[in-house]
Amino acid sequence: MTRLTTITALLISFAAFGQDSLNTKVNSESKRLEFGLSISPDYCYRTLKNNDGSTNASAIIDIRDANETYKIGYSAGVNMCYTISKKLGIELGIQYSNKGYAQKRTELTFGDLIDPRYGTVYTSSSSAVPANFKLRYNHIYLDVPLRAIFCFGEKKIHFLASVGLAANFLLKATQTLILQDENGDTKRETSNQPYDFNTFNISPTFSIGVDYIISRKINLQVEPTFRYGLLKFIDAPVTGYLWNAGLNFTCYYTLK
Repeated sequence: MTRLTTITALLISFAAFGQDSLNTKVNSESKRLEFGLSISPDYCYRTLKNNDGSTNASAIIDIRDANETYKIGYSAGVNMCYTISKKLGIELGIQYSNKGYAQKRTELTFGDLIDPRYGTVYTSSSSAVPANFKLRYNHIYLDVPLRAIFCFGEKKIHFLASVGLAANFLLKATQTLILQDENGDTKRETSNQPYDFNTFNISPTFSIGVDYIISRKINLQVEPTFRYGLLKFIDAPVTGYLWNAGLNFTCYYTLK
């Protein structure tokens, strides 16, 4: 009887030790630091607002809405994520992003032109004369996003949802003129936009997606993401708010 009691006590001790070791391992695996590289092709546009309530500003908005369209931009950068538990992580990053919008392609019609450089006469049918043009308005930002990532699932593929804020610091604002001739050849000219844009903005960010565990150290996240600027990007009678929606790819490497 004494021997049976001793064996039972030993088994209970081993079970308790084993359970404690398992919990320690799970906690150790859940609390980890990850570093990642991310890139996102983005659908970029703006929302215009009548800032002074005038009829002229409303008319300008109608004209711009009819003649402007989206542009394809991008975001790319590095991230650091601390996994607090299996279901929650906090991510901080720094990204270079190209936001903005575009003017729709517009047809051009000219009479006879004389090139002052060479004296060459161009007729309206000459392939050297631009047939149409398009403008892209580029707002280049340095973004610092901070977000909470929620993870669901137990297998190699996890489902993700995130919410956060990004501080946006304007680096420069340029415009790219794209000229196209009758043969389809294009010429691009980029210059600074002649406006005094606000240099700071804040963008809430939302995303859903999946996390695929490639190995113990590497995982890949794919997330449709939406960002919207809370602050107007210019102080003018017609102001606006930049926003973009993209497909974000992040490859993470786990240090622990």
